[in-house]
Amino acid sequence: MKVVDKQLVFINSSDRDSGEIQDFHISIPSHLLTCQSHQKMRMILNDLVLPYTWYNVQEANRYLHLEENGGALSQVALDLGSYNALQLQTHLQSKLNEAGNHTYVVTFDEIAAKFKFTITTVHNSTNSLQFTKTTNGVNSSAYKLLGFDKGSTNHFATFTNVPLNTTTYELTSSKTITTMFADALHFHCDLLNTNVDKMVGDESTFHLSNVFAKVMIDTSPFNNIIFQNRNDDFLINITSKRLTGMRFWFTTSDHTPIDMNDDFSFTLKVEVLEDDEKTLIQQNSGLGELMRLLLLQQHHVAKVQKSSD
Repeated sequence: MKVVDKQLVFINSSDRDSGEIQDFHISIPSHLLTCQSHQKMRMILNDLVLPYTWYNVQEANRYLHLEENGGALSQVALDLGSYNALQLQTHLQSKLNEAGNHTYVVTFDEIAAKFKFTITTVHNSTNSLQFTKTTNGVNSSAYKLLGFDKGSTNHFATFTNVPLNTTTYELTSSKTITTMFADALHFHCDLLNTNVDKMVGDESTFHLSNVFAKVMIDTSPFNNIIFQNRNDDFLINITSKRLTGMRFWFTTSDHTPIDMNDDFSFTLKVEVLEDDEKTLIQQNSGLGELMRLLLLQQHHVAKVQKSSD
């Protein structure tokens, strides 16, 4: 296959025709990106510049539930924003005390990178933090932020007796906490491709995917994430003969929705290709037919001349 034409398409999410920063659609005049019937097109992600300014506490990871004294669950919703571990500790303690009936104390072990939750109560009963419920049909729990397993129920354990017949209960994160919302992002496109992942269905097996590219987060917050094409890995073969519109959107690498705060830009390289070997074969076939026709004509002329003699 030989590249016979190449175009760079410069796209900024602020130029979208519809949608939001993290999920938008653009329209393209039908005469700009097109090829002939004997040609093919392909699209390559050439570069991308993405501001790393999204919150690490978002709608997709802000919820947890309290069980107190074995009663009904109370929902705790963290405020959207960007927090470091100590800021999250203070905010978490405030939200737990606002939602619950016990008095909660939250401390952060900077060496182990875990939270410890403490309550004091006169009741000898069951208390837990739960990450099992969904919100609006999505598992949007804060399990990673707090250092617990997805979908887990984590019970407070009796620690020690204190005066006035009260009991202190403690719970420590089972894993190290993470204040990173994602370690990588999936850049999706609605054009058909042959990439494969587990994002569809019940996520139990691999399927064809609409993930166009994986963008590594290799910089600190409030800097730019920069992707530069090296070897055309992120490539889509376009089945139609013209492009009139495209949808692009982001998710985290575990397919969680993400809300972005700032527009980003990227460049697509659209190439038109011809099968030069096939074209050569077709040309040679045409020449062969022409030579065969000439030989038949010469044979016919010679035969006529011979009969006239």
